[in-house]
Amino acid sequence: MSSTQLVRAVIPVLDLMIGQIVLAKAGNRDEYRPVETPLTFSSQPIEVAKAMFNQTSCDWLYLADIDSFAGASPNWGVYNELLNHGFGLWIDANWMIDDRFEQIHEKIESPERLEVILSSETLSSLDQFSTFGQLIEKGIQPIFSLDRKSGQTITQPGELSELAPIELVHEAYKQGVRSLIVLDLDSVGTMKGVQSKDDGVVPLIREIKSELSDMKITSGGGIREVNDLKSLIDAGCQHALVASAIHQRKLTPDDIMQFPVSSFQSIVGQKRLSR
Repeated sequence: MSSTQLVRAVIPVLDLMIGQIVLAKAGNRDEYRPVETPLTFSSQPIEVAKAMFNQTSCDWLYLADIDSFAGASPNWGVYNELLNHGFGLWIDANWMIDDRFEQIHEKIESPERLEVILSSETLSSLDQFSTFGQLIEKGIQPIFSLDRKSGQTITQPGELSELAPIELVHEAYKQGVRSLIVLDLDSVGTMKGVQSKDDGVVPLIREIKSELSDMKITSGGGIREVNDLKSLIDAGCQHALVASAIHQRKLTPDDIMQFPVSSFQSIVGQKRLSR
């Protein structure tokens, strides 16, 4: 059974590495360091999450489990702590190792506000897109993350590296995916603005919306303030992933409330946020 969950236009980002929240910078993971933010003295996930909520009033979070992409097991403990405090989570992890998505219902204590992200970074072949359909059959509505860097889509070595971004989106769409993230890793953590150049995210978002009008799109990278958020929404996004601008107090609840909320289907049940 599912229920409709409402998500604000801004989804604060938590990048998790070795049990701490780090500040991502242009996708160069070797350079990630524990976050230093005026919002809290702590880099512990729950404290940073609470601080970002207090700054934005946004209770859905995007959690990138960086260690899982290096082969570590998903950090189920952190996921459960955040969910049990009432946060909604979009979890971006490497679910393709050992069919980890099979463990979700077993390991997650409170799955009522959980969204699973499968990123292009973890895929190598068109055959693997069947994973999206398998998840949907299990009652999990996956989000496909199209990760881009230096104008190229990040994939595992294989045939996917030869395909255009729009082709990968169509493959996910054929499997039933209706939620997409387009992420510009070059811009992450830079606050240099939303990229509208030919190989930037805005033209790609517009292309996707023109061909697949019912696809819900989220993007991120480089957002400085409310006008960058508006650029993504105007291009066709429902949500924006934001970290640095929140930590630097460049976005307020009043800024965010200018934009409409969007609905997602999740497993039934909801907890009140405990601050």
